[in-house]
Amino acid sequence: MRINLTDNNIGQPDTGTYWRQDVASLFPIADKTIAELCRENENLLIFPYSIESSDDRIGESSVMSILNTDDPEKVRISTGNVMGFIGVGNLQIKIKSRFDKGRDDFLLHYMLQKVLSFNLFDLSHNNEQEDVFDFIMFMFPYFLKAAMRQGVYREYQNYRHNDANLKGVIDVGRHIARNIPFVGSIAYSTREYSHDNNMTELIRHTIEFMKTKKYGQAVLNIDRETIENVNTIVERTPLYNKNDRSNIVSMNLRIKVHPYYTEYHPLQTLCLQILRMEEVKYGESDDEVYGILFDGAWLWEEFVATILKDVGFTHPENKIHKGGIYLFDDHSGVRYPDFYKDDFVLDAKYKRLGSYEKVSKVDRDDLHQVIAYMNALHATRGGFVAPLEERQEKIPTSRLKDSISTLSIFGIEISKTSSSYADFREKMKGMEIAFVESLKI
Repeated sequence: MRINLTDNNIGQPDTGTYWRQDVASLFPIADKTIAELCRENENLLIFPYSIESSDDRIGESSVMSILNTDDPEKVRISTGNVMGFIGVGNLQIKIKSRFDKGRDDFLLHYMLQKVLSFNLFDLSHNNEQEDVFDFIMFMFPYFLKAAMRQGVYREYQNYRHNDANLKGVIDVGRHIARNIPFVGSIAYSTREYSHDNNMTELIRHTIEFMKTKKYGQAVLNIDRETIENVNTIVERTPLYNKNDRSNIVSMNLRIKVHPYYTEYHPLQTLCLQILRMEEVKYGESDDEVYGILFDGAWLWEEFVATILKDVGFTHPENKIHKGGIYLFDDHSGVRYPDFYKDDFVLDAKYKRLGSYEKVSKVDRDDLHQVIAYMNALHATRGGFVAPLEERQEKIPTSRLKDSISTLSIFGIEISKTSSSYADFREKMKGMEIAFVESLKI
C-alpha cells in the first residue's frame, strides 16, 4: 500500500483519513522520536546524518502521529517536519514538502539537487514505485563520495587455500580429505587485511544492480569523481559473483560501525535499500522500518545557502565550529547565525511567513534570536528567508524601537505551475534571482 502525505500537515485539508486496519503497522513507530527510530532501525536514514548537527532538535520530534477520528475504524496521519520516504513492511509512506503544490514532489528533488550537488534527470513520475526507487538511487553518488574520501573499506577476511605456497595455518582435516595421497598441495587458511570484503562486495552488487535500471547507468556516470569511485570498487572486488547477492545482503544486515570508516555506515544502509527496492525482502521481519528522510528546516537552510554564498554571505558550520560569532567581549557565548554579511543577518525559516504583513507576527524566539545576532555583529539589517506560495508585492519591514536597524521577511517563491521538472528548475532559477534582488545588497 502506498500513501502520499505532506510535511507538517496537521490542520491542513489534505490530512486524509485511512482505515485503521490498513495502517496498523504504523502504530509502533507513531509518536516515537526520530532519535529513537534511528537507534532501533538501522535501515532508516535521516538527513542531516548527524542528528546533533540539526539546530532545530529534529531528533526530539516524530515522523508522524496517529489521530483518532469520529469513526473508530478510521484514523488520520499527521506528519512532522521531515520529508522523504519511509516504509514499514509493505506499507510505504512518501512525504513531500507542503510548499509543493503538485503531486510530483519537484521541490524536494530540486533542493536535494542543489544541496547535494548532483544532476537530476527529468523524471516521468508515471510509476510511483519507480519514483521512490529513483529518489533513493540518486543519493548513491553522494554517499559513495563521502565514504571513498575515507579510503576503500578494508577489514580482515579469512581465506582458505590449497596449494604449495604455505603461508598460514594448516587445516589438517581439509588437508587429509583433499590431499591424500600427497601431491604437493597443502590445505591451509590465512587471515588477511583485504579490500575485497562484505562491505565492498555490497557496494559492488549495488553498482551492478543499478546498471540494469532506467537511470542507473547515468547516475553511475554522473561526474568524474563518481566514475573513478565506481571503477575503484570494481577493481578492488575481484571475487564478485552476481549469484552471491542474497548471501552478501544477508551478511550486511547488521550495520557495521567502524571508528574510522564512519561514512560507510550510511552508504551500507543505502545500498541495502537500493537492492531491496526490487520487491525482494531480505529483512528478518515484516515490520522492519526502512527509508530516507530529510529534516525540512535543515534542507531549506542548506538550499538557501547555495544561493547566498554566491553573493558573499557567510554560512557558519556549527558541527565543525566554524564561522561562529561571540555575544560577549571575552569571546564567550559563541553562536552560529544562519547567514551574515557586513551589517546584514539572515535566518532561514521553513515556515509559512509569506502571509505576514508585520514582522512582529514572527515567532518571538525567532525574533529574539536574530536581534541578538544583529546586536553582536552591530548589524543594521536583519531578516528571515521563508518559502513563498505567492510572490511578495511588498517586503514586510519593521524598524526596531529607538534604533536605525530593521527586520524584514524575505522569501523565495515556489513554482506551482510547472509542467515538468525541467520547467520547474528553470522557473526556480528565475525566482532565486528575484529573491537576491529583493535583498538590495
